[in-house]
Amino acid sequence: MYRFKKFAIAPLAIFTCLTQAAIPYKNHQYEYTQPNGEVVSISLEGNDYFALQRTQDGRLVIFDEKKNGLTYAKVSSDGQDLISTGVLVSNKAVQGNVIKDAAFTLSRTAIQKKVEQAQQRMFGEQSHTKANGMLSTISEVDTQSTGQIKGLTIIIDFPDFRGTISKSQVESFLNDLNYTEFGNAQSVRGYFRSVSGGKLDYTNTVTAYYTAKKNKSYYTDDRYSSTVRSQELIKEALNWLEYTQGFDFSTLSVNGSRQIKGLNIFYAGNSDSSWSKGLWPHMAALSPRFCADGVCTDRYQITDMRNSLAIGTFVHESGHLVTNWPDLYDYDGSSEGSVASFGVMGYGAIGETNRFKPTPPVAHFRNLAGWDTVTELNPAINSNAPSGTLTHTSGSNTSYKWTNPSNRNEAFYIEAIHRSGQNSEQLDQGLAIWHVDSAGNNSNEWYPYIQMEHADGNRDPENKSNRGDSTDLYDVAGEFSASLPNALSSKGTNSLWWNGSSSGLAVSEISDAAQTMSFKIGGGVTPPKGDVYTGYLADKQQAIVPNGTWFQYAGGTLDMTLEGPSNADFDLKLEVWQGGRWVQAAVSESPTSNEAITYQASNGYYRITVYSYSGSGDYSLMLSK
Repeated sequence: MYRFKKFAIAPLAIFTCLTQAAIPYKNHQYEYTQPNGEVVSISLEGNDYFALQRTQDGRLVIFDEKKNGLTYAKVSSDGQDLISTGVLVSNKAVQGNVIKDAAFTLSRTAIQKKVEQAQQRMFGEQSHTKANGMLSTISEVDTQSTGQIKGLTIIIDFPDFRGTISKSQVESFLNDLNYTEFGNAQSVRGYFRSVSGGKLDYTNTVTAYYTAKKNKSYYTDDRYSSTVRSQELIKEALNWLEYTQGFDFSTLSVNGSRQIKGLNIFYAGNSDSSWSKGLWPHMAALSPRFCADGVCTDRYQITDMRNSLAIGTFVHESGHLVTNWPDLYDYDGSSEGSVASFGVMGYGAIGETNRFKPTPPVAHFRNLAGWDTVTELNPAINSNAPSGTLTHTSGSNTSYKWTNPSNRNEAFYIEAIHRSGQNSEQLDQGLAIWHVDSAGNNSNEWYPYIQMEHADGNRDPENKSNRGDSTDLYDVAGEFSASLPNALSSKGTNSLWWNGSSSGLAVSEISDAAQTMSFKIGGGVTPPKGDVYTGYLADKQQAIVPNGTWFQYAGGTLDMTLEGPSNADFDLKLEVWQGGRWVQAAVSESPTSNEAITYQASNGYYRITVYSYSGSGDYSLMLSK
């Protein structure tokens, strides 16, 4: 196999906030006790920010504060809200006109609004978004997760409900290297040691049981959102640890802001709450924060222990707390995401089998964490880039990357996935190709942060057909190029950059799916000689390139070529900043939409304007410096 060499090229930054962290649910079943004592079964689909609750026969459900229980729901006439019918959910025959329709739901804009409101409630100021829907930058330092990291897990019971899972069982669940209790294939520590290639040793200090001040029903009160009484309970336990137990919080691992990385709370029994209420499991920021021994809290996760423990959700949430990875599924429910079940930060930790043995993080996340040796394949960046036939071994903590020289936050990652080892619960095996761009938004299924390049070209998860299947990874019949598996630049699977220009990457001659696979790099479309910008102009409209702003240039030749619609007249202008204003440096104004400028520029600030003299349509501008 080709010997991988790690080059000093920084991994892509994550342009997302820590609030991109929620527990996903897929056909999650829970039982709820109504105020009349009747126990009803509810199915949940969604996440901490927004979820649809339905009865077993498909009727929508909502918590009604006046009834103090779950009632059947209907959608408001404007599609913005769920409204209680006032009829309590019952196992008996339904009275009145209650709609039964599994497709009946809120509008997408209404769901997006509710997601934002939930993020604000759970994370406060941390949840403020930018215009593109993504959030503040996490530095590369924040994502590096190697060496020994120590978290804290507090176990809690109640005066009227004692814990049935012992402290030693929780310690084994978190820390044992040979762990199989409750059907798990490994412990939480075992998972991270496996996927990091031994570079991360994540262990947890487990407390003795803290018995809450009040009975469990006080904390599970459905009249309060999940962050209210849960945080009251957590603060009780933290104060008990500090003032009664004398716990030294400085022994825990912290980030650069001296905030505890892994704060986990397990409580006895079930949640005994409806979704997002009472003690419903979730992740949020503790407010006000707790500080002791020179460190402070930041985020926490809290969940019920029930009668058994599965590592999947704990591992997924630890991906947020310890490594700062964001979720890879679609919060507004309009799709199943693109990565779907092929990565732990998608749905790769909540299935029937992978909740006991979660799938690994995708190659990009392993790179951010400092766990992979990554080889840059783009010769425009790495003059010593290997080419021709290459090989990759599944689970080897290596990967290949093809980076966009015009946008270092965009790249393709390549790795083999074989159904063995930590990948044994994957839906498919073969060559995985991930398209990563930090400007993407996971709630936009056609421009996500990480897009899986599905070998069958069907984009089933994006179209909400499934969460991945056995034809998604590339093998002997597959090929990946600018036009294959399909040439749909906005929704398809191909090697084009997101702006529509060619990346020059082509993957062919892929071997049969195996633990070690071979493939050929090369033979793709010749990459453009410069940066390509695309857009649409209405009649008499103009656009400033690049991206509505200016660029600084140290001097030399600026070449720009504009291509537009044949039935319109688009023109091109270059301006330079002089004397406190923009001054025209060069212009191309032929009676067609094909324009070109070559300009000998000195050191300064420049911008390019594409404008419609007449007509409308798409344009493409290539700029080389």
